[in-house]
Amino acid sequence: MDAPRNADSFPFPPDLARLKVIETWCAVLLDAVRRQIADLEHREQITQAGAAGPPPVPVAEWRIQYGIGAKHSAMLVHTGDCSLISGRTRAATRDQARDALRHPQVEACGICAAERELGLTEP
Repeated sequence: MDAPRNADSFPFPPDLARLKVIETWCAVLLDAVRRQIADLEHREQITQAGAAGPPPVPVAEWRIQYGIGAKHSAMLVHTGDCSLISGRTRAATRDQARDALRHPQVEACGICAAERELGLTEP
């Protein structure tokens, strides 16, 4: 590898006007290189984020199951990880689950013991 050159060894023009043009060209070129580097770094970050996969979907703490038919009324309250959860459920807060169980037509799931988990019955 050759030894680095100093500025005196380059064949620069002797007049100021042409040196200013070279300076402007170097600044423009440096900006273009920096934009390209930033673009490639951004693409790499996106690729790495995509390789990690999508973030996990949070599991709802409570689910309310709705019936089939014209009324689509609430039927059962489940814990968020109950094995009987069907496609007819919606996520609910603890208060919403407790409120749903106040209605006579709504029951707590017997499999996941939602009523006990909500503190409405003794363990």
